[in-house]
Amino acid sequence: MSSLPVRGAARPLPGGSRTSRASRFAVVVCFLVALIDGYDTLMLSFVAPLVSREWGMPPGAFGKVFAMSFAGAVVGAVAVGAAADRFGRRRLLLGSIAVAGGFILLSAGASSPEQLMAWRFLSGIGLGGAIPTISALAAEHAHPERRSATVSRMFLGFPIGAVAGGAITAALMQQVGWRGIFVGGGTLALALLPLVFAMSEPGHEPANDPARGSASPSPVRHPLAEVVADGRAVGTAMIATAAFMILLVSYFLLSWTPSVLAMNGMSPQRSALAGVMLNVGGVAGAFAMSFVVARRSPFGPVAICLALGALLVPLFGLHVVDSVVGREMGGELVAFCLVFAIGLLVIGGQMNIPALCVHYYPASVRATGVGLSMSIGRVGSIVGPLVGGMLMSAQLSWSRLFMLAAIPALVAAAALGWVARSRPADRSGG
Repeated sequence: MSSLPVRGAARPLPGGSRTSRASRFAVVVCFLVALIDGYDTLMLSFVAPLVSREWGMPPGAFGKVFAMSFAGAVVGAVAVGAAADRFGRRRLLLGSIAVAGGFILLSAGASSPEQLMAWRFLSGIGLGGAIPTISALAAEHAHPERRSATVSRMFLGFPIGAVAGGAITAALMQQVGWRGIFVGGGTLALALLPLVFAMSEPGHEPANDPARGSASPSPVRHPLAEVVADGRAVGTAMIATAAFMILLVSYFLLSWTPSVLAMNGMSPQRSALAGVMLNVGGVAGAFAMSFVVARRSPFGPVAICLALGALLVPLFGLHVVDSVVGREMGGELVAFCLVFAIGLLVIGGQMNIPALCVHYYPASVRATGVGLSMSIGRVGSIVGPLVGGMLMSAQLSWSRLFMLAAIPALVAAAALGWVARSRPADRSGG
C-alpha cells in the first residue's frame, strides 16, 4: 500500500484546495506578525526624540529603553520558543501577541522613563516570542520542498514593516504625538488576534522528520535538550555563533554607516538614505536568496553571500569613505551602490537566520531552535552599535574601522560553511 511521503509535514501535501488555502492563509498571517514586529522596532527609534524632550532626558539616556526592549525580546525568543514546541504554537502565538499589544498600549500611558522601560521589556517578551513561533508555523504550513524559501519570504515582513512603519510614524507623530503612535502600534498588534485564532495548527510528525535522519521514534526530551541532541550540539553552536556575528555586523552598519558618510562630506539628508539602502538591499537579497534555498540547503548560499559581503565592507572603507565621497565625480553614486550591495549580501544573509534553523532542526523543536538563535542574535544587535561607538572613539582610520567590521561577517560565513560541509547529503529542508 503506497502513500505520499510527508517528510515532516503534519498535514496532507497541497492537493486539496481547502488545505492549500489554509496553508496560504497561515503564512500570510505569520507575515503580518513579522510586519508588526518590524514596525514596532523602528517605531521606538522614531519616537525617542519626542519622549526624551517631554521628559527632559539627557542625550543617550533613551538607550536604556532600547536595551530593555531588546532584553525582553531575548527572554521571549528563548522562553516562548521552547514553550511553543511543548504546548502548541498557535496557542503561544496568541498569548505573545496579546502580551505585546497590551503592553504597547500601556506604553502610551507611561508617566516616567522607568515605567516605559518596564512596559517595553514586557512587550519585547511578546514580540520576541512571536518570531520563533511564526517561523515554525510557516515552515509547517509550507510544502516540504519549499520550507526554507517560505520562511525566508515570510520573514521579509520584518524589514518591510520597519520601512513602511517608519514612514507612517514619521508622517503622523507630529499630529498624534508619541503616545498616539504607541496606541496605533498596540491596536495593530491586537487586531491580529482574530486572524491567528482562525489559523490551523498542524501537529508534529517527529518520527518522519528528515532532520532526525531516522524514521524511528526518539525519546521525549525537553526542547532545549532536543536542539543539541542526536549530534546537533556543534551545529547549534555554529548557528548561534553565526547569528550573533551576523546581527553584530548588521547593526554596526545600520547604526554607523550614515554617520560615517556624513562625517566625510555627504549631506545629512543623503547620508540618512544609506540606512534605507542597506535595508532595501537586505530585502532584495533575502528575496533573491529564497529562490536559491528553495532548491538546496540554505547554509552554503548564505555562507557565500556573507563571505562576499565581508569583502565589500573593507572596500567601502578604503575606496569610498577615504577617497570617493565628496572628492570624485560620481562618488555618492558609488557609495550608495556599495551600501546596497553590502545590504544585499550581509543584511540579506541575516534575514535567512530563521530559514537556517527551520532547515536544521526537527519539526518538534523548530520554534526552540529559531528562538535560541534569534535571542543570541539579538545580543549581537546590542553589542554591534556599542562596539562601533568604541571603535569610533578610538579614532581609527576608516579603512581600518571597516576592515575590523568585516571580521564578524567572515566568522559567520565560516561557521555556516562548516554546517554546510557537515551535512552534504541533506536536501530536505527546502
